[in-house]
Amino acid sequence: MINKAWLWCVVLFLASCQEGKQINNGDILGLWKIEVGIAEEDKKIPFFLELIEVDEQLKAAVWNGDEQIVHDSIRFNGDTLVVESPYFNSSLELTFEGNNVTGFFVDYSRKEYKMPLTGKYNLSQRFRYSGPLETKIDGKWQVVFSPNTADAYSAIGLFETDPNSMKGTFITETGDYRFLEGGFAGNQLQLSTFDGAHAFLFEASLKSDTLKGWFYSGKHWKEPFVAWKNDEPTLISPYEMTELVDAEKTVSFEFQSIDGEVVSSEDSVYANRPMLIQIMGSWCPNCMDEMLFLANNKAYIEDLGVQVVALSFERLHFEKAQIPLQKLRDHLNVFYPILYAGEAKKSEAIKSVPWLKQIKSYPTLIYVLPNKKVFKIHTGFYGPSTKSYYEVQSKEMFDDLKQLSKLSATIQ
Repeated sequence: MINKAWLWCVVLFLASCQEGKQINNGDILGLWKIEVGIAEEDKKIPFFLELIEVDEQLKAAVWNGDEQIVHDSIRFNGDTLVVESPYFNSSLELTFEGNNVTGFFVDYSRKEYKMPLTGKYNLSQRFRYSGPLETKIDGKWQVVFSPNTADAYSAIGLFETDPNSMKGTFITETGDYRFLEGGFAGNQLQLSTFDGAHAFLFEASLKSDTLKGWFYSGKHWKEPFVAWKNDEPTLISPYEMTELVDAEKTVSFEFQSIDGEVVSSEDSVYANRPMLIQIMGSWCPNCMDEMLFLANNKAYIEDLGVQVVALSFERLHFEKAQIPLQKLRDHLNVFYPILYAGEAKKSEAIKSVPWLKQIKSYPTLIYVLPNKKVFKIHTGFYGPSTKSYYEVQSKEMFDDLKQLSKLSATIQ
């Protein structure tokens, strides 16, 4: 027979061990500098994480320059703080020890994808830097990534500096590289961002009026880039990139929605109505920016009588992608149906939309007339980090919607 006194001691001992793992919110509140490690390159991608308490609830905010990403879903798993991304299928797993933190960035949309991280409390510099730049870097730069290769592509660099820091972004022909923040030491530039989907690091040397450096993304990707000052840099128009197989043929779709029902372009809700068909993925930050733009302009879109539907291409099968897509919809207040259209790999995705010659970018926005013929196609999306480019693009999209609605009235 088991000694009850001995058993009670064991229970008390185990309970005390569990209590020892608990973390008081007050011990971890404040600003933490987190660095995600790229083991193969011996590089670190820094960002700021601020932990705050609101109405006795722990919240977190990721800071990248002018961007603040608020995280409401936070829980303790033993001695590990799990901070779930509000938009993406990912989390930060953090273990605190005094003024230090260790852990992982985990992306559940990719197979066995973990990146180690470390951090320290109350550090305010993203990178170590000192001294002025040798050349004024503010303004626009023409950029080429992977120069002198078959994979070369153009971009625009937008930079702002002050005596202690640097902000900016790179705009490509299919989107942008988010809110970047960094610093400099002599002629060495460093910029980084972390948004829950991607961890980016840009490093470059400034010689005369030319930047040469490397772009690191996540665990494995890196490529060189070169940039030079140019007040009028150019990119291909987003309206000239994606083509139809036959402009005279109609578009169609039939897929399962993330709520389980089958939705078709032949449904009555789309009959004799103009449409926006958005090609996107829950893993795509530029898609998130476009969805937020559409959500914020719901009233304008609905007043024009335009229906919207998203075709989502995912890294996961429907059963595993369904909950992350629902989370994305709820956090962004997406008012239109999201349909699971298949695998995110472009060579496979095109099979789901055979009326397109190719999928050049996530997102791609297709303006469709009531007769199901395509009016315009807008490839990619410039997010808020691009500032004036985002403003110009917004105006163009408002104009496109007006034209779509006006032309649709003549076709109905």
